[in-house]
Amino acid sequence: MAIISKIRERAGLAVGIVALSLGLFIVGSDLIQPGSTLFGSNQVVGEINGEEIDLKVLQDEINLLQYDYAVQQGKNPTEQEMQGIREQAWNQLIFKRVFKPQADQIGISVSKEELSDMVIGTNLHPAIKQTFVNQTTKEFDRSMAENFLRNLDKAQPQQKAAWMNFESKLPDDRLRTKYEALLNKTYYVTTAEAKREYEFQTAKADFEFVFVPYSSIPDSVVKPGDEEMEAYLKKNQFKYKSQDSRTLEYVQFMITPSKDDSLAIQTELAQLKEQFQTTENDTAFAKAKSDVNEAYKSMNIGDLPKDLSANLDSIKKGAVYGPFQNGAAYTIYKLVDKINEGEFSARASHILFKASTQDDTAKAGAKKRAQAVLARIAKGESFEDMARQFGTDGTSSQGGDLGWFGENKMVKPFEKAVFDFPGRGLLPDVVETDFGYHIIKVTEPKTNLKYKVASIVRNITAGDATKDAIYRQANEFRSQIKTQAEFDTAVKKNPKLTKMTASNIMKSSSYVNDIAEARGLVQWSFSDETKIGDIRLTEFNDRYVVAVKTKETNEGPALLEDVKEQVKAEVIKEKKAAQMLGKLKGKTIQDIAKAYGEGAISNTAAGITLNAGNLGDFGYDMTTVGKAMGLKLNAQTKPFAADNGVGVIRMTNFVPAPETKDYSSYKTQIEQKNQGRGGQYYINEALKEVAKIKDFRVKFM
Repeated sequence: MAIISKIRERAGLAVGIVALSLGLFIVGSDLIQPGSTLFGSNQVVGEINGEEIDLKVLQDEINLLQYDYAVQQGKNPTEQEMQGIREQAWNQLIFKRVFKPQADQIGISVSKEELSDMVIGTNLHPAIKQTFVNQTTKEFDRSMAENFLRNLDKAQPQQKAAWMNFESKLPDDRLRTKYEALLNKTYYVTTAEAKREYEFQTAKADFEFVFVPYSSIPDSVVKPGDEEMEAYLKKNQFKYKSQDSRTLEYVQFMITPSKDDSLAIQTELAQLKEQFQTTENDTAFAKAKSDVNEAYKSMNIGDLPKDLSANLDSIKKGAVYGPFQNGAAYTIYKLVDKINEGEFSARASHILFKASTQDDTAKAGAKKRAQAVLARIAKGESFEDMARQFGTDGTSSQGGDLGWFGENKMVKPFEKAVFDFPGRGLLPDVVETDFGYHIIKVTEPKTNLKYKVASIVRNITAGDATKDAIYRQANEFRSQIKTQAEFDTAVKKNPKLTKMTASNIMKSSSYVNDIAEARGLVQWSFSDETKIGDIRLTEFNDRYVVAVKTKETNEGPALLEDVKEQVKAEVIKEKKAAQMLGKLKGKTIQDIAKAYGEGAISNTAAGITLNAGNLGDFGYDMTTVGKAMGLKLNAQTKPFAADNGVGVIRMTNFVPAPETKDYSSYKTQIEQKNQGRGGQYYINEALKEVAKIKDFRVKFM
């Protein structure tokens, strides 16, 4: 059971590594296609428990998962999804070679009765509950599950294969659940531990202290040398561990459409207009020709695209309009039909006058101001100008325009005034609502007209000629440089280029900064053949990238150059502390603060418990709290260095924990804390550490 001690050993660490994903349902993506022989045989992709893992073994797992995904989802996984499949395949190999042997060693197994119980018994697997749901009750329907199993032999081949695949994974899933449950139960809290927790939370003390923050001395006056930093790093090497990572510098040649590309899309859509107008099946035609899935909509007048709503009176049923440019796309619209149905909508503008208070005098003043402006508009002054000048809400900058709105979207007095007004125009009287007094202009009268619109959208993308031209630029840049220095010089000479840096690229990375699907570039950076200063031109969907490898960090003790800034900050603190501690002299806290002079803070802290992480101006510092709580009443620490500064602390009052015989709630708190630390994440991480896993996958995928 050495694994248990490993879990406990790691339980308090805040580890930022993604936990192993051992669930039954996954998504992901693979760069190596099923059956690929690109790398030949006997290619070692890693070691687990001292056993070398051949590429073919891993690829077989990937192929199975890829097939499972296709069966379950009815489509092949995308490139991005395959990344998850590769990770899941690796995790399954870890499960088989680490998790299962551990379970076997302590005698955990899964019986046929347990498996049956997971499928049709009382302890159903979550996936069963989620799959067989009655659409009326929205709850699990056992009869549906039983009926499915009775007719499994008659099911479609894909359905049957998916079920058999799911069922085959149930034993491993239950084995993992039982193993984790067993380890969680190994935590036992004694009464002594519960009593100690109780005292930590309830014994309280008051303190007086003097504190001098490190910030009272500017960093600029403390200059640590490399020898000092090397000595500090050697002494504190346990704090600084390096992981395998790479750093790249690169420039990008973005693949952006040219004017010719835009014109080509316009021309193509213009040619489609006649076919679109005469086709009998508008929706099918639009879907077949469009770059987006949603090719047909039924819209209220307020939801119409601006290109159509700007000419409401002229658009006709059966006509095709456009092309119109909307961002990075062109669209043509066909008005399939327009009918009166559903709720009404209207469009209006307003100018709101708010009363400063809700008393009658203030309200009367607001109404009078509104009526005066209404009179000016009625005489011919611009409504929009008046809205910008007098409006008191967010619509004033738009000339008071509220846009289209449907029924029950505005407060009742406002809605009634707009919807009861015949036609377009300025309402003759101001309208009072809870918000104030409104001058209202109906810009489009109420209507329940619905527009049936089919649309064809074409994204403006770079054509082959554009891509070739941009590639030539990237290739010309690449051909001019052979070293990192030449790379830097070439970038400086080209004002159109900006040098980017991608730091701490990990083996598992699929992105390089914002560059998606960058596994090829990541693999290149980790390749044994790629040296510092090597340069590569890579094509992506939306850009060409010329990258130079500038740094590599390998797993193990950190080098000073990799953690220099962090180490420098700590050495500066140490050097400041050495200067400051010598000035903390005197018998009382007040004497010490006075003797130190400028920068010293004399203060108090009351009701501090040992579980507190903060003691006044010292800030969050558990060590300082422990040092303070360890004092006897009226005792005083010697000058000491803390996380955020130096100081001296004196205990002025201590209230011990009240006597009690019931520590059950504190025992429960510790148990819950321990169970959280023994969850799947920590168990998986501990298993990985025990197995001494070596991962070379980046060389192959």
